[in-house]
Amino acid sequence: MMAKVRALWRTVQTAIERLDSKLYFVAIRRGLALPLPLIMVGAFTLLIRFPPSAGIRAFLLEAFGPRLDAFCDSVLAGTFGIGSLVAMYGFAETLTTLHNQRLGHRQVNPTIAAMVVMSCFFTALGPVSGASLFVSLSLGQGLFGALIVASIGGSLFLKLCGVRHLRIPIGNFGNDPLVSDVFTVIPAASLTILTFAALKAMLHGLNWPSLPETISSSIGAPLPTLANSLSFCIGYEAASQFLWLFGIHGPNALHVVQQHVLEPAASANVAALAAGARPPFIFTFDFFSAFARMGGSGGTLSLLLALLVVSRTARQRKLALLMLLPALFNVNEPLLFGLPLVLNPTYAVPFVLAPLVQALIAYAAIGAHLMPRLGHSIAWTTPALYSGYAVTGSLAGTLVQLLCLAAGALVYAPFVRIADTLAAKKTRQVLASLLRMAEAPEAAFKTKRFLELPGNEGRMAVVLANDLKEAMKAGEQIFLEFQPQIDTQTGRIFGAEALLRWQHPTVGRIAPPIVVTLADDTGQTEVLGLHILSLACRQRAGWRGIVSDDFVIAVNLSPRQLLEREFHRRVIEILERESLSPSLLELEITEYAALLPEANVLDNLKQLRDAGVKVALDDFGMGHTSLHYLREFPLDTVKIDKSLADVTAGSINEHIVRSIADLSRTLDLSLVVEGVENELQLKRLRTLGCHRFQGYFFSFPLAPDVCAQFVAGRNGQTSCANP
Repeated sequence: MMAKVRALWRTVQTAIERLDSKLYFVAIRRGLALPLPLIMVGAFTLLIRFPPSAGIRAFLLEAFGPRLDAFCDSVLAGTFGIGSLVAMYGFAETLTTLHNQRLGHRQVNPTIAAMVVMSCFFTALGPVSGASLFVSLSLGQGLFGALIVASIGGSLFLKLCGVRHLRIPIGNFGNDPLVSDVFTVIPAASLTILTFAALKAMLHGLNWPSLPETISSSIGAPLPTLANSLSFCIGYEAASQFLWLFGIHGPNALHVVQQHVLEPAASANVAALAAGARPPFIFTFDFFSAFARMGGSGGTLSLLLALLVVSRTARQRKLALLMLLPALFNVNEPLLFGLPLVLNPTYAVPFVLAPLVQALIAYAAIGAHLMPRLGHSIAWTTPALYSGYAVTGSLAGTLVQLLCLAAGALVYAPFVRIADTLAAKKTRQVLASLLRMAEAPEAAFKTKRFLELPGNEGRMAVVLANDLKEAMKAGEQIFLEFQPQIDTQTGRIFGAEALLRWQHPTVGRIAPPIVVTLADDTGQTEVLGLHILSLACRQRAGWRGIVSDDFVIAVNLSPRQLLEREFHRRVIEILERESLSPSLLELEITEYAALLPEANVLDNLKQLRDAGVKVALDDFGMGHTSLHYLREFPLDTVKIDKSLADVTAGSINEHIVRSIADLSRTLDLSLVVEGVENELQLKRLRTLGCHRFQGYFFSFPLAPDVCAQFVAGRNGQTSCANP
């Protein structure tokens, strides 16, 4: 049975992941996130405009005067009032960007696509009067129409742009690429806009009603007696949530139900309670607000609780804390459009299900006489937990709200875990993509490799670049691990390579090539390099008396560090500050550093070598370093790249390693082979004349204390050369 449940759950996760990765839903998420600053301002303005109590309202009016309402209305008009327009723009631009990325080139300018979509919106839905215009642009009333137009209009425009005969190939018009982009897509843009104009004319000719009118006419005018029907409760709340899922303000769209069922029921309950009688109806608008919509539609206060308790990502918990204050007063637009919940396949099921479960719990509590029927009316911004007491006049209302909150959080919890899993997977994919780019050989000489990337990689790079600056200031996230280097002829560990580590608080471990590339892109190479060097020297100084006096610490250098004229002086200053002998430091450079056509590179290395610092050529055998560079550069060590460690009899790798070993002996250079992972590799490499190694077969990178213990234990042995 459990196996079937797990299989079903994996199927659900797979289905959600597939939907979530579709271009449409990616564009929806980013488009809805764009108006988030407006939504946050609007959310707090709503609380001022509609405070939870008459006392607060009177205080605000006395403090700010009668113009407060006009001020708030102006802010709401400039935030919530244009939210749909901003979301539509963001959706169209993102959809076009993703479309271009999929093609591998920029076929359509994203700004032009957004402009065409907005034209389609006003062509198809734009009303004549100014009042109705603002309604069509607002988040509550116009979002669904905006997304429909953006979806159809954007897809049609991109499709038409792909038709070769509809493009005007005018080349680089006036040396301004934007003008060329505009002229190229004029036919496609014209056809798209005219299509919507024709569609509107056709619907107008058929007297087709608007969506709210359609809903109202289909519902009709129900009777107040429905306010005691459980089927009515389920149907009304499910319909309201389903509409919100598509960006339609459910309660507003179902206003006819509120007008003919919920408001008469509420009035009858208030009158009965005033007369000392038992309220006759169970379901009123306040019932749903107080028990099924705590935090707003979707019972989103329960989602915030689930995020705080269940989510494994700091980002989600921070998001929950940010959205908590407005949600306490039932303003959930920041969460609806910031997470977002609208058209979110991950949270679609709990968004509809959680309020239904909460409504059923409250209904059961009334049916079991554990909570009185509602007989008081409250402001819709009355905060949760207090609102339960206020509408029932009993602490039982608050206790039932607590139970509803917990039940809603349980409904949301597994989907929060799914969201975490999907987010972690996307993060790993983006980091893997960045790592591939950072390790590309040609990337060593490029600048701004990450920050100008399109899509997720570019956004991730910008975030990480900003975080890297803070991480170096804090000094806790950036640290070193050490991988021992072993001489199998003596059996002793003669040194260790210091390896950069960045434990990001939300993303996790960031690969060193990504960190180095980010530092290069943001001009932090010297700061990061000196920080790492300082940490390594400080650690080596701290190992005095634990490791042997000739134990060497190897530190990697970025090619750009060597371009700095005074770099050698900074290294000497660090050694003097840590009272560390220069002979205990080995600086590893790549072949690309050797190829840099700069006099400063050679001068820095010679100055450091003269001071006693050792120099190693890292990853040898995979680049283009010539014998000339091996003679000219002041080197002590050559490190064979790990890709050559797998030497089979008669293989090319075998011939390369044997040649490098012979060359090293001829030039009197120490030779270290990296990436040794098994005993077979070790035996074959030793037969080729290699005796110094570094790799997982001997030790993984270790924390400083663990490394010191490992070295002391190994070097304290008197046994043999083989590990």
